[in-house]
Amino acid sequence: MVKKIIGILVILSLVGIAGCSSGSKTSTATPAASVKILREAGIASAWTMRQLEINSSSEISLVLMLANGDKVDGFYYLEKGTDTAFQVSGTSLIYESKATGKSDAITSDRFSFSATQAQGLAYSLTLNAGMDAGKDKTQNTIFLEIIYPSTASLNVPIGTK
Repeated sequence: MVKKIIGILVILSLVGIAGCSSGSKTSTATPAASVKILREAGIASAWTMRQLEINSSSEISLVLMLANGDKVDGFYYLEKGTDTAFQVSGTSLIYESKATGKSDAITSDRFSFSATQAQGLAYSLTLNAGMDAGKDKTQNTIFLEIIYPSTASLNVPIGTK
C-alpha cells in the first residue's frame, strides 16, 4: 500500500514538473483600449448621435444593432497617431476605408450605409491601429461621430485588452 502511494506521488510530481515549462515564457501586455462617450444627443425623436473618443493600439470593434432598412451615417478622424484602418461589416464586409491622395495613411473618412436583411441585425464597426501588419502599432486617439436610429443600440466594449 505504501509503495502505491509513493508511486502515485512520484507520478504526480513528474507531471507537475513537466507541466510547469510555461512559467519561463514572457509576454508583453497590450495597453487596454478605452472608449469615452464625449456627447450623446437625440435628434428629434427618431435619431441618436454619439461622439466617441477611442484610445487604442490594437483592433477595437463597436457593435451596432439595427433593424432592416435602418440608415447610419458617421465620420471619424485621427486626433493622435499615424493611420488607422476602418471597416463596417454585417455578415460580410460592407465598407472599408481606402487611402486617397499621395499618402498611404488613412487619417479620416466618412461612412454611410443602410441595414439590410441579408446583412443581419448586428453590424461591426472595426478600427485597427496601423493598417500594415508589419508596422509597429502606436497608440491612436480617434474621434468618431455616428448617427443612427433611436430604436437601434450601439454597444461599446468595456475594459478591452
